[in-house]
Amino acid sequence: MKITINKKGLIIYLTALVAGIIFASFYGGPVAYAPLFALLLIIPVSVIYIVLNYAFLRVYQEVEVHKLTKGEDHKYRTLIENAGVLPIHNMEIGTFKSRCNLYEIPDKTKLSLDIHEKKELFSGINCLFAGVYDVGIENVSFTDPFHIISARFNIPYSFRAVVKPRITEIAGKALDLENLYSSRGRKSERILEDIPGNDIRPYIKGDSLSSVNWKASAKASKLMVRVPDKMEKRTLSILMNADNTPEREQDTDFLIKRDYFLEFVVSAAWLFGNQGIPVTIVYPAGTVREKLVDSRESFMDFYNAVSDGVFYSSDLEYTKICDLAKACRSNKNDRETWIVITENPGAGENFISICD
Repeated sequence: MKITINKKGLIIYLTALVAGIIFASFYGGPVAYAPLFALLLIIPVSVIYIVLNYAFLRVYQEVEVHKLTKGEDHKYRTLIENAGVLPIHNMEIGTFKSRCNLYEIPDKTKLSLDIHEKKELFSGINCLFAGVYDVGIENVSFTDPFHIISARFNIPYSFRAVVKPRITEIAGKALDLENLYSSRGRKSERILEDIPGNDIRPYIKGDSLSSVNWKASAKASKLMVRVPDKMEKRTLSILMNADNTPEREQDTDFLIKRDYFLEFVVSAAWLFGNQGIPVTIVYPAGTVREKLVDSRESFMDFYNAVSDGVFYSSDLEYTKICDLAKACRSNKNDRETWIVITENPGAGENFISICD
């Protein structure tokens, strides 16, 4: 709650109160003291009026879809009800203007409600960031009938939006697939694959046509194939080193970083999954989890999971991610490549660290 004093109204009130005290001091009697007592009751009556208005206010909000997408317009509806016995006059509506656009309900919209009156407001809504956060109406402000005190309250029923990140090419500009995962230069001791070698032998029934060396075949006047060598594939993993900021401290700056963080990660997952390159993604969703993305279908499973929220259920889970990030940065294993994406890099840290 935030209380604001109207200076003009306060000056008028204090002037009238001083005049009432002087009048009562000189003349006394019921005629003099009645206005004085009325003036003294103005402040407590104003406080009671504001408290009752807030106590009996009902605000319900909804959007047409369960999950929103960043940058897309959706239909928004709010029902505001005065369930009390006092009318609400010129209530001011405050919106999360730094998080979303409410086209038909601008910030500081004025609204009056009679006793037991309900009003519906409709608007288009556009969420500005990916993540899970409150949108729509943020607070309401009441002013007493004498315009002396104004009080702002957070609404009793907030609306939490689940906003999916956009899938862009942002990761493709920062990650080079040929250097991260290539059958021509990366080796591992885990998975073997055939690659064309330099040795030549005659074609045998069952050999793949892709192994035929056509130049050598032309010279020898018969089909010649390259003898395949064995090369070991390299495993690839992404670690989502998400920040552990408490919800009460998640301001606009935090949402901007979280939005970029989510967009980069899902774009990287789409980049690999769309090309059939298997990548294991380690991410926090309450607990530390991992998901293998190697196709469009597995990508969608991961995409829906991180859209539901990236968070830690305890400090222990956050410690696990931090310890894993440290281990990845000191990784000297020829079999693995780790891409550590840090949401809030500290001193000496990079947003992207490729560890191999």
